[in-house]
Amino acid sequence: MDNAQLFGFFVVMGIATFITRALPFVALAQVKSHYILDLFGKSLPPMIMVVLVCFGLMSLEIESVARGGLSALAFLIVIILHAYFRHPLLSILAGTGVYVTGIQGFGL
Repeated sequence: MDNAQLFGFFVVMGIATFITRALPFVALAQVKSHYILDLFGKSLPPMIMVVLVCFGLMSLEIESVARGGLSALAFLIVIILHAYFRHPLLSILAGTGVYVTGIQGFGL
């Protein structure tokens, strides 16, 4: 495979990616407010977060009681900060910081 053919593949992939990202905005440009879109806009972000949390907790490897306690502490910090401040980035960064500090700093 030569460079021109490889470049052609990248161009086609770029165009296909752009079309799939822009198509919903073009197709729904005429729909300003629809109850189904409002429902999806309100329900999809929490559902996606639940799936991500479940996936993260299922793939968590707990080798010791200390690691399990650290995981529970980080999870509790995320829940408390998000419930109090309602700022996802803050709660995720704080929970991740506690977990990484516990593993790297204290060797848990």
